[in-house]
Amino acid sequence: MLSPLGHNTLIQLIGKLLATLAGLVVVAFMTRSLGPTGFGHYTTIIVFLQTFAILIDFGLTMTAGRSLGEHKIPSHIFLSNLLSFRVITAAMTFALFLPYPGIVKLGITATSLAFFLASLTQSFQAVFQASLKSGYLVAADLAGKLLLLVGTILVAQLNLGLMAFLAVYTFSSAAIAGGTLFYARKLMPFKWELDLLVWKTIWLATWPIAITIGLNLIYLKADTLILAATWPAHDVGLYGVAYKVLEVLLAVPAIIGGLVLPLAARYLALADKTSLKQLFNDSFDTLLAAGAAIIAGGIIVGTPIIILLAGGDFAVAGQLLMPLSLATALIFIGNVTGYFIFALGKQRQIIPLYIMVAITALILYFILIPRYSYWGAAWGTVTVEALMAVVSLILLKRWGLVPSVARWPKILLATAILIIGLLLPLPLILKILVAGLMYGVTVWYLKLIPLQKSL
Repeated sequence: MLSPLGHNTLIQLIGKLLATLAGLVVVAFMTRSLGPTGFGHYTTIIVFLQTFAILIDFGLTMTAGRSLGEHKIPSHIFLSNLLSFRVITAAMTFALFLPYPGIVKLGITATSLAFFLASLTQSFQAVFQASLKSGYLVAADLAGKLLLLVGTILVAQLNLGLMAFLAVYTFSSAAIAGGTLFYARKLMPFKWELDLLVWKTIWLATWPIAITIGLNLIYLKADTLILAATWPAHDVGLYGVAYKVLEVLLAVPAIIGGLVLPLAARYLALADKTSLKQLFNDSFDTLLAAGAAIIAGGIIVGTPIIILLAGGDFAVAGQLLMPLSLATALIFIGNVTGYFIFALGKQRQIIPLYIMVAITALILYFILIPRYSYWGAAWGTVTVEALMAVVSLILLKRWGLVPSVARWPKILLATAILIIGLLLPLPLILKILVAGLMYGVTVWYLKLIPLQKSL
């Protein structure tokens, strides 16, 4: 029987799978309606706003997860002040950046509300993760994604253009935010509250993360922004489609990290190093297995997936899935190490690491992207993520957390089974379903999903 953590992880993964399928259908309609150039404009707008949405997070999502696990401040008081802190800081940041000039200024302005609401939603995801009640979070997210899907199909069929797509995006974000806050208040009642002492506690816990997140932006989003500034929107559209396919998968480490963070904080508070190490190994192996599967899929069926999804005009983007799938697997590893570094309270010590990686990323991007377009962006991202993963693992080793290789042969075997399935001479959709079933059964049989005995 699965543990509560495993059960909630499974619920969120199923919910994310359904949301991902809806998101891919949305991309399919948008790419066919807008074409590479129009989708390039859409990608520039979204990435520009994502940059500031990540910036205004201030690390509050991670801070909330750890604080709810530590129980140092009563949950209702912490959440009430988190609400006011989030709204005020987010509103100030968007007010500052809304007039920022650019060729997609109108789209950026029109869609800012969606990212403000998304930033508010993210902070309260920790409520569901700490309570191990992920079903509510999944329900709110799926309802919003359903609205996005239906609205996108209508806009595409009526050929209403880019601004209509952005309006639908904003409306669906409002639905997700409303549902998330409604369910969060049922689990842990809170209200608007402004206590400067609690604000001080929140800020002292989160400012190092805010700095590292700001530095993270340089190597997470700068590739697309530099590409948009140096190459036509057509190239941005091709890169954007490939990145979108893999971007939806980045929710997996966020789900697992958000679930394990309160537990890691609790084990640290109890000085239970054995449970903490087991939790780290379970989390690391889960994301390692997922990353290996993504690499296999990106290499073997990347191009057919892109053509099926976006159409023949985007076929080149399928080749980009090879390096970007590798980058995604490295991001998975970087995510799990990052969550445990934060749980250990070592976020201040890693600021020099983020500075080094950010400088390296900028140098690589400004050398590679103007010369090699999306290929420079893709391989630059791989290099930077590899550097980040290696250095993070070295730091964790110093602090007593080292990945165990005990399950790695099983992960290798499961990946080999997946590869065999993906190489079967079957139609694409049937091939993916069969390979996924083969992989899932292998993962279950080899007990790669943490069970009650370990968590």
